[in-house]
Amino acid sequence: MAANDLAYELARTLKESDQFKQFLKSKEKVMSDASNHKMVREFQLKQWEIREAQMLEQEISEEKQQELERLYSLVSINPAAREYLEAEFEVSCIVNDIQKIIGEAIQDAMPIGFEEMAP
Repeated sequence: MAANDLAYELARTLKESDQFKQFLKSKEKVMSDASNHKMVREFQLKQWEIREAQMLEQEISEEKQQELERLYSLVSINPAAREYLEAEFEVSCIVNDIQKIIGEAIQDAMPIGFEEMAP
């Protein structure tokens, strides 16, 4: 079977997985309620802002950290929001595992000069 065919099969299998179906179901539930949608969006945007600052080795203010913690406490007590974030995390872990497996399999294909970046 060609690599592209296997990739399409992998995509289909992922879309048919219980984890992905649960993710879509919980996402739909959050999206159908404006306040839940807003809460999750604010939390994820703040989380992304802090992660980006960390990657750029920028200092994260105490205010931003406290805001993220406040948003997390709101999300964690909301069943729909918490369920969505847990489902999103599960799917993200699966995708990360797949990327790691593929990356390890093709590490010898790194362009010249990038060999030291291989895991």
